[in-house]
Amino acid sequence: MNRFLKWVKVLFWAGLGAMATLSIITAIAYEQYHFPTQTEIQDPTNISTEYSREYQKTILKSRMSSVLTMSGDILSGMVATQSATYFVANDTPYIITTAHGILGPCFLMVVTHEEETIGCTDYMIVDREADYAIIKIEDKFFNRTPIKIPEDLPLGREWKKSYSILSKIIYTGYPNMVGPLTLKGDVVGYADGELVYIFSHAYSGSSGSGVFSTDGKYIGMIMAIDVGQNELGVDVLENIVIVTPSFKIDWAVVLD
Repeated sequence: MNRFLKWVKVLFWAGLGAMATLSIITAIAYEQYHFPTQTEIQDPTNISTEYSREYQKTILKSRMSSVLTMSGDILSGMVATQSATYFVANDTPYIITTAHGILGPCFLMVVTHEEETIGCTDYMIVDREADYAIIKIEDKFFNRTPIKIPEDLPLGREWKKSYSILSKIIYTGYPNMVGPLTLKGDVVGYADGELVYIFSHAYSGSSGSGVFSTDGKYIGMIMAIDVGQNELGVDVLENIVIVTPSFKIDWAVVLD
């Protein structure tokens, strides 16, 4: 009788082992031959694993804080679109973008991402000279993750490191209302007025995109692309991008 029970136990555990092995094989086969859904492919966390975990976190931060703005002008009937970064300060929602994309009053501006559209509450500051604007919005986004000010700004020596030559950067925007598209680049030089040159790509609508260092600090925004001259006239340099550094921004308007 004891021998019989012993064999029953052996067969029981052998069966469990076989079932576990079969489950593992099935899972591996599913992963190898499973066709991902569109939702799985477009999930914000679907980021290349060739980068470090910190780099991947920064890419996710860049993508999840990027929004699209639309500003209208009653007199001309024109509408301007550009990119922006969604942030919170003192638990209040704002966006920061370039001033040159603001055409009319606050009530003619909306901020959007996919199905979510949120209105403008107030222009906290519109600096036409430095070309940036901080805008208070009506509510927080449900499917966006804001960066935090001042927590996500560089500190101390991080400022110098962030703008050092050939430092890597990441930004996400909506060129031509397409996106969000995430690009990387390098700091390559400096322009007048404390502006920074990066080697990347930018097109109409990229203005206002938040620029991040690889360790996740908000170091500025895309302001423009460079324009040169050749024998045929004006030549747009789409891979030489001008960035307004975040130390030029008067954050006190949202921190007081």
